[in-house]
Amino acid sequence: MKAIKVMATIDNQGQLCIDEPLNLEQNSKVEVIVLIPEVTESNEYEQ
Repeated sequence: MKAIKVMATIDNQGQLCIDEPLNLEQNSKVEVIVLIPEVTESNEYEQ
């Protein structure tokens, strides 16, 4: 299995929108792992 790291955004409907097109064969199945930053006290005050 090959891994490709890309950035994405979750839209208002909760769907994943990848920032750039993937150069893969169309209609390919992929496995997606979503990494979400944890909010910590130090992160809350940096905003």
